[in-house]
Amino acid sequence: MTMQPTPSATPNDRATEFTAVQGNPTDQYSGAVLLVAAYAVLWVVVFAWIGLVWRKQRALDTRLADLERVLDKAAAAGGDKKA
Repeated sequence: MTMQPTPSATPNDRATEFTAVQGNPTDQYSGAVLLVAAYAVLWVVVFAWIGLVWRKQRALDTRLADLERVLDKAAAAGGDKKA
């Protein structure tokens, strides 16, 4: 049989002071360590994303330069045929 709180129990009747939970203190990390780790992960992700965007932009610049070269070559060849 379990003990049920009495219906007359109000919030003021309950404990109002903080009681620390007993446990293994090595399982806990300080907030400062977690904050630094979170920022480190965030910066690694941001730099990786910037690196990927930079690499894709370089590839697009190369393709665009190749396309412009082919178009200039085709325009020059087409101009020679008309003359």
